[in-house]
Amino acid sequence: MGRLQQRWALLALTCVASICSGARAEPQLPSRRLGAALSAGGGSGGGGGGGREPQLGSGRATQQAADATAAGAAEGGGGEAARCPELSRELLQQQAKENTAMLAVANTAQWDFALNWMQHVQRAGITYAVVAASDVQTSQRLAALGQACFEWIDEEIPKLGLKWGEEGWRRMTWAKVFVLDAVADWGFNLVISDVDVVWFRDPLPLFAKHAHADLIFSEDGTQSINSPGDDGLETNGDAYHDFNTGVYLLRHNANTTAWAHAWRAHFDACRMHDQHCAYELMRTQAGPAHPQDPRVKAGWRNRVYVGILPPSISMNAHTFFLQKLHKVKGVDPYVVHLTWTYNGTPGKRSRMRDMGLWHDPPEYYAQGSFVTVDVTLPEKPPSYNEWNENEDMISFYLETIHSQLQQAYVGMALALAAGRAFVLPKFQCYCEKIWYGVVRCRVVDAQSMPFPVPCPQDYLFDPANYDDAPEAWGPPLAIREASFLENERTPAQVKDSVLIIQPSAALDCSDCVKEGAGQVLLVPPALPDAQLLPLLEKYRSYRVWRLNFAGVGATKRAYGGFGDAAAAAAFDRRVDHMTTEFCCRREEEAPRYHKFDALIVKLNMTTQFRYSGANQA
Repeated sequence: MGRLQQRWALLALTCVASICSGARAEPQLPSRRLGAALSAGGGSGGGGGGGREPQLGSGRATQQAADATAAGAAEGGGGEAARCPELSRELLQQQAKENTAMLAVANTAQWDFALNWMQHVQRAGITYAVVAASDVQTSQRLAALGQACFEWIDEEIPKLGLKWGEEGWRRMTWAKVFVLDAVADWGFNLVISDVDVVWFRDPLPLFAKHAHADLIFSEDGTQSINSPGDDGLETNGDAYHDFNTGVYLLRHNANTTAWAHAWRAHFDACRMHDQHCAYELMRTQAGPAHPQDPRVKAGWRNRVYVGILPPSISMNAHTFFLQKLHKVKGVDPYVVHLTWTYNGTPGKRSRMRDMGLWHDPPEYYAQGSFVTVDVTLPEKPPSYNEWNENEDMISFYLETIHSQLQQAYVGMALALAAGRAFVLPKFQCYCEKIWYGVVRCRVVDAQSMPFPVPCPQDYLFDPANYDDAPEAWGPPLAIREASFLENERTPAQVKDSVLIIQPSAALDCSDCVKEGAGQVLLVPPALPDAQLLPLLEKYRSYRVWRLNFAGVGATKRAYGGFGDAAAAAAFDRRVDHMTTEFCCRREEEAPRYHKFDALIVKLNMTTQFRYSGANQA
């Protein structure tokens, strides 16, 4: 294995949390009734029964409301705030629909994802969801919201280490399996879901539709061989498919109960992530198709029948946002799971925003003012989608994305100087990002995907670096996703209040503007902030300034940047810090193209010019 493959194989394992941890003493597994170890006050909290729907607002507002409710309850009652009850069969029975419960696990670190998940669960009409709270604060928040919940707090996890690869971290990734093991004997059909998931439709009908499947898993890849209009299980699905344990359905029977207990018991023997360990079990003596359904295959010693939901129906971030596979196949998806993203949790959150599926609080959409840019997009070569030379495609992509990033750089500088948030333009990508190296600029099993595709934020930026550590990286940038002005939650008073600012070489003055038709304002080119902003003061009431480059001969001439050298240097530190890497050229192709030192390419917003240093305009 070459050095690039070694690096990215390790990262791939990190991304799916499939890695052996170091040898250490075997800890005792959490009991099936962890709630029994809680105090009496923790067992009486609201949120458990009655099939009551949570009362959810949006984003941060909901979190603050939940915290305030929990704090108020504690103060008013003279003690601890209400918490989720302990896990019980009665709790699931109260919430179940058609003898089915949906289960998820949430903690404080992913609370905003849990909120987003609950928003979409409620919107999809799913009334049988129950959330396991893995820490006290999450328990209090869920109880305050009225969300059906129970406590599943493993106090050993922090003692065993929470860093990636440590035993506590591995144990935490198995939490859903431990919960499954605890409830498997109680007679319920189960829908298991991660919280970095959006549900569009109630999955309950899938049990009846695929009556011969004991377990129905989501596909972890990007390809379906099903014909357009076919909304059934994957035609060639079997136990050897790379299924995903973040979304699956389990039909209660003796064999699935035994499978659930065997999976939990495999925790000791399999030192990896729960999904990889599920593969090991399921592929043990995998067998033939069900006699009445050829798409359902036997697995785990021929004891359970498995079906695979195609990635056009149970989707991931790649098939939903880039391939739009549900539209290609002409089917209605049930769910999208935020796999196939980059840059950790911030990357998942930004991809949710890109897709219009993240519930930010109302002020995110309604407050403040904005700058965006009309990016001059590259012209696609007529036969680009038929090209076979990887390097030609990569070179074209890097040239065109750097040109687009340079234009966005100008808009970001104006936004920062004016004290406005920047709305990302609709960048076009002519190549993908994949840790094992692109093939014809695509994921290996998505070769029919046409270019260009919309660039997700996590292909170009690390969203965590938009506003971190200003003392080191310069002033924070307030960034909005490219779909922001099309989002149904963005009010009309923002969407309809747009001024097009067009630097114009036709103006023969440096201290004047000219108002044109259709809310267009011509301004002199290349003015720095101290000269341009006073000219724009009269137009500050426009909520959106849209910078257009049509009136100048080069991007560099649109805006002169910062008059203060220190401000320019700080801004350039920030944009350098927040761009991410293109990955990857294929190592085996490097000798042919003489690209040994460019397998991974750090993207750059300033390939043509920058506002600090020797290249300043």
